[in-house]
Amino acid sequence: MQLRSWMKAHSMGVRRAVWSAAVVLLLYVLAWLAVPPIVRSQLQKQGTAVLGRQVTAAQVTFNPWTLELTVRDVAVAGPSGKAPQLQVARIYVNMAVQSLWRLAPVIDALQIDDPVLRLAQTAPGMFDVDDIAQRFADHGGTGEQPPLHFALYNVQLRGGAVDFDDETVHVKHELRGLTLDLPFLSNLPADREVKVLPRLAFELDGSTFDTSAQATPFADTHQAQVRLRIRDFDLAPLAAYIPASLGVKLDSAKFNADLGLDFSAQAHTPEVRLSGSMQLDGASASDAQGEKWLAFDALKVTLGDVRPLERQVEIASIELKAPHAYLRRDASGSMHLPGQARGQEAPPEPKATTSSAASWKFALRQFAMTDGALDWRDETLHGAAAEATWQVRDWQAQVHDAVWPPVQPARFSSTLRLGGGAAGGEPSSIEVQGRASGNAVQASTSASGVSLALAAPYLAQYLRPVIAGTLDAKVGLELEGDALTLKLQQLRLSQVSVSCAVRKGCATLRQAGVAGAPANEQLALGQLEVADATIDLRRHQVQVGHVALTGPQVLVERDKAGAWVFDDWRVPAPAGQARSQGDSAPWSASVREVQLKDGTVAWRDAGARSPVSLNVSALRVDAHDLAWDNGRLPAFGLRVQARVGAGKADPGQLNWDGSIGLAPELRVKGSLRARNLPLQVVQAYLPDELNVDVLRADGDFSGDVNLAQAREGLSVGVQGDAALGDVQVRLKPRAGADEPDIGNGEQPGADLLRWKTLSLRGLSLALQPRRPLALDVRETALTDFFARVIVQENGRINLQDIGRVASADAAGPTAAAPSPQADDGAAAARIHFGPVALVNGTVDFTDHFIKPNYSANLTELTGGLSAFSSEASGPGAPPQMAQLELKGRAQGTATLDISGQINPLAKPLALDIEGHMRDLELPPLSPYSVKYAGHGIERGKLSVDVTYKVQPDGQLTASNKLVLKQLAFGDEVSGAPNSLPVRLAVALLADRNGVIDVDLPISGSLNDPDFSLGPVIMRVIGNLIMKAVTAPFSLLARAFGGGNESGDVTFAPGSSTLSAQAHEQLGAIARALADRPALKATVVGWANPDSELQGYKHERLMDMLLAEKRREAVRAGQDATQVTQVGDGDYAVLLKRVYQRADNIKKPRNVIGFAKDIPQADMEKLLLSSITVPDDAMQQLALARSVAVRDYLATRSVPMDRLFIGASKLSSSAGTGQGGAPHVQLELAVD
Repeated sequence: MQLRSWMKAHSMGVRRAVWSAAVVLLLYVLAWLAVPPIVRSQLQKQGTAVLGRQVTAAQVTFNPWTLELTVRDVAVAGPSGKAPQLQVARIYVNMAVQSLWRLAPVIDALQIDDPVLRLAQTAPGMFDVDDIAQRFADHGGTGEQPPLHFALYNVQLRGGAVDFDDETVHVKHELRGLTLDLPFLSNLPADREVKVLPRLAFELDGSTFDTSAQATPFADTHQAQVRLRIRDFDLAPLAAYIPASLGVKLDSAKFNADLGLDFSAQAHTPEVRLSGSMQLDGASASDAQGEKWLAFDALKVTLGDVRPLERQVEIASIELKAPHAYLRRDASGSMHLPGQARGQEAPPEPKATTSSAASWKFALRQFAMTDGALDWRDETLHGAAAEATWQVRDWQAQVHDAVWPPVQPARFSSTLRLGGGAAGGEPSSIEVQGRASGNAVQASTSASGVSLALAAPYLAQYLRPVIAGTLDAKVGLELEGDALTLKLQQLRLSQVSVSCAVRKGCATLRQAGVAGAPANEQLALGQLEVADATIDLRRHQVQVGHVALTGPQVLVERDKAGAWVFDDWRVPAPAGQARSQGDSAPWSASVREVQLKDGTVAWRDAGARSPVSLNVSALRVDAHDLAWDNGRLPAFGLRVQARVGAGKADPGQLNWDGSIGLAPELRVKGSLRARNLPLQVVQAYLPDELNVDVLRADGDFSGDVNLAQAREGLSVGVQGDAALGDVQVRLKPRAGADEPDIGNGEQPGADLLRWKTLSLRGLSLALQPRRPLALDVRETALTDFFARVIVQENGRINLQDIGRVASADAAGPTAAAPSPQADDGAAAARIHFGPVALVNGTVDFTDHFIKPNYSANLTELTGGLSAFSSEASGPGAPPQMAQLELKGRAQGTATLDISGQINPLAKPLALDIEGHMRDLELPPLSPYSVKYAGHGIERGKLSVDVTYKVQPDGQLTASNKLVLKQLAFGDEVSGAPNSLPVRLAVALLADRNGVIDVDLPISGSLNDPDFSLGPVIMRVIGNLIMKAVTAPFSLLARAFGGGNESGDVTFAPGSSTLSAQAHEQLGAIARALADRPALKATVVGWANPDSELQGYKHERLMDMLLAEKRREAVRAGQDATQVTQVGDGDYAVLLKRVYQRADNIKKPRNVIGFAKDIPQADMEKLLLSSITVPDDAMQQLALARSVAVRDYLATRSVPMDRLFIGASKLSSSAGTGQGGAPHVQLELAVD
């Protein structure tokens, strides 16, 4: 009753339970019937699709009540109809219900019975399962997949077998009795019963391997441990099975292992831990070509906390002992690395992919490498360096706490010794240490004694010279993301040299005269040190704290073709290959301090207008605060000290202390101290506009310099003291056809200017754009100077023509018509000079402007100029003139005094000066008088007065006067080139006091280095002597003025009466004879019978008229002696009376017979025709003329004993003398 009541009350629930049980039962039945065929079908279908091989299963059973699945006789077909690749007799899987709600497989037990795997190597590196492996590779995931969660417990493998057939070496390996028991494999927390202990056992080619295990099945936490120990397992026999694609041949290696596998299940979470160590001993491997690639004594890996189910691997330590690697790059550029065949390009970098491996955790607590070695050989080089070899020895390396994903930085360090190639000597040492975390790295490197010869083979691809030296460095590196920064704590290059690769035809420091330089070095550097430098490669920034160079020696040379010595250093790029131009992004750099000590520069330039040889020694440079940014280099501090020399003279000194800016504008400001700088080298780089060569010019300066280059132009400011010493200027050896004749006949190569010191104290120079030049000099001193000064025939001074004059064709129209702006700018220059002192000067002076010419050698010139300026004192006023006072000596014996006014800045040159030379002793010139006159000089003195004046219009006027005193010649010298009547010449020129006061036509060329005033003067005296012989009266006439320079006294035809002109002429001659008592005169009368006949008759007619006049005077009671001439008023009366008294002529008569009156002309004609001329009339006429001249001279105080009448002479109209005219010839002689 109660049951029936309860059934009735719960009928609905009961019915539901019954129906549910029926459904479940039905599902179980359906599963029992449907799962086996479905699993079998899908296993065969999907397995075949995935493996590409036929997969079969004989039977599948499933128990839905216990979730047990059994698959029997599973087989994977072999390749090409061979035996099955894989056969499994039975696979038993016992699944847990937890799989349903965990959505992941949870398996309580997995049993695999009698699996058999058959493998074969058909070719080196080729296996019969390669097709299966390739299908897995092709269908592998390309993106990150979440890990597959599973829980696998009680894994058992029984009766396993592996048959390996190596057809390449005809060897078969058999593995039998493979047994593997694993308590669990799980990455899911699950609480399942563990029924097996871990175990591994197998038999390999007859060798049995087995493991031991421990378990705690009754503990709350199920644990088990498996230990695997392998000792001295020789891996060399297995070398044949390394895939050929790896390109590695194992020559020898022994494997040792002591591994532990720990299983535990705690809090429903299974764990697997792997521990222990593995070690390879005596390993040696070669590359595919049989060349050594890698060898090491031992490689030991000690495992830490390795939990593969949790994807966590921790390596406690890796120890690598005595590794030795051999790396080579062949001529084709291929690296001989494993997996790369000869000539094969390096495989491309794999594309970055993400996978489930990203979730793994790795940790390496310690890595240690000891006694490592590396041999590097590079055969890709060309030229002289065809191969580079490096050797690394004593390589030690350590890494601590390397973790991925990075949670803390790993620490690493390494030391090694580097050598090889042509380095020689002791190997260098390198030490590296740092920290790395993710994409951030911090490292520091120190290197000691690294030979630059190691890099020489690589540098030889770009540079021809050979570079040697050593490198010491302490470098830091910081990498964070793409930001890479290098920090150079210290970098030192020592004993650096750049030498000729081929000595023949190579310019070297030794050839340039650098003392102590090796035979073939072109550049040497004692030491280069860079400290506190930072290089930011991402930002293209360089910051340097300190740069120091010690002992650099540099040769800078240019040949005649204009090629610099550095031009040949660079090796041209191979044909079709361009040099990389680098990053286009601009760089910026800053240097806090640069120091250079003991520098040497040998400057040799054959490409200049004349060869230049300049030596810079003891060079010291201190620069600070340099900053280069995008082409800008603003002003930075600079101090320079150096010794600068040229030739054999002692080098000068240069000191600069200031600042220099180079870009975008030039700016120079500072203090300059220079002494004895060889400025003559500058001429070779100036335009060829001078007709002289500056052989030497030592420059001094002490003051401030300020230069600024702006858009408007260059601004220059100079204040200080300047000097130019030991100057020697010489005329060029050759002159072109279009060059002016400097010095009017000077010889090229003669010294033109030289001085010891030209000092400009208180110099102030200002040059600014669009402003006139301003120059002010407080004091000027010129000492021990020499100048060859010549006033040319056109009035110009030779020093004005030092500059070349452009030809008309070269100058062109533009040159012929300079712009007004240029003229205005030049005229506007403001130049002021204070007092100028001249000390101990010498001037070779020649004047071709005045006639006769004059020359003098002026010495011991001392004096000065007062202040002068280019500016006038006021509008329209003349330029300020400087007072000139100069004293000295001429020819070493005469005193010299020059005074006046001059302004060398005026245009034209303004001067008004006069010079006086007194008492030049002539006996020292005796050798020259012997040469030119045949007689030596026993005594005599010379005095000169000269004046020069330049008019405002530029016209030069000059005058001179020469006085010879007591000139006396000695006896004639036998064998002399010439012998002249010098005594006669002296007697002609000297007055009664022995003074010769005439203008001597002195001239000559002073270009001859052996030239002096002596031969010039004696050549002039020789000319005077010859003139004394040929035309002595020309000298007397020039000395006393007037008269006929030939010495002839002319008469009227037929007359012996002296004319007024003759009286004047004879008066001058009489005065000259009176002042020259040593002279005697011979008077020779001349007459011409042909031309004087009528004149003679006319003179006789005049005598008849004068006699008639005397007769009338007697009749009148007058004194007839007083009647001396016939006046013009008396001529007609006297002529008629003489006509009337004449009885020897036939007179015209009238009809009564008386003489008729006829015209005056007719009377003269009749009287002249009646006069008879005796045969000796002309002789007597000539004699009368001689007597008239003699008597006149006698009346003028010339003693009769010094006057002689010579034999009279007749001449024809074509004869000598005044064209045959009536005259008396005077001849002079000396006792």
